[in-house]
Amino acid sequence: MTMTVTGMRSNKPVTMDIEQLRGWATFMDRAMVVSLVATVVAVVALGITTWLSFRFSGAVRAHEYAAIHRYKVEMGKHAAELEQEVSKARERTLALEQAASDADARAARAARDSAAAAEKARTAEVDAEEVRKRVAELGKQVREATARPPEPAPAVAPETPPTRQEVESAAPSREAEPSPMVASLKKYAGTKAAFYVLDEAPDAPAAAATISGYLSDAGWAPLTWTWTGVGGIVGVVVLIKDGSDPATDEAASAILEALRSTGFNAAKGNWPADWRRFRGTLTGPQSPGPTEAPIRIVIGARAR
Repeated sequence: MTMTVTGMRSNKPVTMDIEQLRGWATFMDRAMVVSLVATVVAVVALGITTWLSFRFSGAVRAHEYAAIHRYKVEMGKHAAELEQEVSKARERTLALEQAASDADARAARAARDSAAAAEKARTAEVDAEEVRKRVAELGKQVREATARPPEPAPAVAPETPPTRQEVESAAPSREAEPSPMVASLKKYAGTKAAFYVLDEAPDAPAAAATISGYLSDAGWAPLTWTWTGVGGIVGVVVLIKDGSDPATDEAASAILEALRSTGFNAAKGNWPADWRRFRGTLTGPQSPGPTEAPIRIVIGARAR
């Protein structure tokens, strides 16, 4: 079959047979199928991309939510732990304040009792010394009276009794006996003791000088340092290092009892930290150092 096709730009007729038309239609059908397949593939790719984008966004949001939730949980736990620590610190502070108040009350009561006992002891010592002197004078007079020969005539004026000064000067001199405190500490002669005298306590230097004198008379080796930058210590505190040998502990107990017996407001304890560490500043001898002695005697306010 022969067809005549008139072209758009030419008036010359074009002749195409049926086979050519069929081939051209087949080509167009295939081109349309390819275009349709490409369109379908593009739509599918767009859908897959959109789906993957939604999935990725959801995963990111889930991860962020989980991270925020974990952060909130951890912060809640940390806040609870901090609250517990603050509560425990508050309880410890209250306990320390109560212990300090009780210690001050005990120290004040002990100071009053010690002052009364010391006053009684000094009064008794003065009375006893006066009685001994009077007995010595009477004994001297009796011995002189029995040693004199009888007088031949009563007209002779009686001998004037010697005065107290003459009796004391004629009496044989004897070495003064050591005080009970010195006698009780002589067995620990050679023990080293470091005196920490609080700079803010006005009565501490005098008390330290008195106690140091007693220890020196007993054969101890005391040295004194002025302690500045520390306050709040009341009385005399005898301190030893944790784990000290029995001899050091026995000597510290002995000086504690001796101080209490002479009216000092004394207490015993252990150094609360490293033996070579201390707060504030110590002013005194350079050698030996202030941390070398095995016993420390801290002199605070109201030592007696």
